[in-house]
Amino acid sequence: MLYIIGVGPGDPGLITVKGLNVLRSVNVVAGWGSVLDRFSEYLVGKRIIRFSYRNEAEGLKELMTSAVNGDAALLIHGDPSVSESQLISKITQLCREYGVNYEVIPGVSSVNAVLGLLGIDLDSSVFISLHVRGSLDDRLEELKTVLKVLRRYIVVLPPPYPHGPRLIAKTLLDLGCDPEVIIIERATYNDQRIMRTKASSIINLSNEFSDLTMMIVPPCGRG
Repeated sequence: MLYIIGVGPGDPGLITVKGLNVLRSVNVVAGWGSVLDRFSEYLVGKRIIRFSYRNEAEGLKELMTSAVNGDAALLIHGDPSVSESQLISKITQLCREYGVNYEVIPGVSSVNAVLGLLGIDLDSSVFISLHVRGSLDDRLEELKTVLKVLRRYIVVLPPPYPHGPRLIAKTLLDLGCDPEVIIIERATYNDQRIMRTKASSIINLSNEFSDLTMMIVPPCGRG
């Protein structure tokens, strides 16, 4: 059995009771280092499969082999159903190939955490993620369409690169939109940072942003 556990956005206290109970019960735990390290106190004596982008395929196969023979858990940042579609698709396909049953245990997503922090309701928002591998063209076109058509806040996960927010800012400016954007880095971590600045100012920033960065874009024309 494989348990895919959403562990929350940063603060380890945001993992659900069910997620923590399952984590305690399994003997094999997999995930990326930044996620596993947050729960190191619960990993003592367990077999750990530590992922990186270079060894992801091998790590997933090792995880599947473990889940065939017993219970295993994969720890996912935030919620598995938010901005993890490519990874979850790989995992569910492998589960079918290996004959492994799986259960997704939801977690607090960074989207919910940030909206709560800023007092913005999900009902007044649209979420677009650029945390994808491959071309970003389709996602950027979706962003442009939403900006043109809807008068809602847009919660954007920029590409997880040091200058990812600049790409979003450039997209806004290309549409003649220069609102005050809110940038949140490492939401709910102890070193969480919040910046409010115009899109035009982001272009000129020398900052290298965390790969755990979110942007809140207000409706164009109302910045």
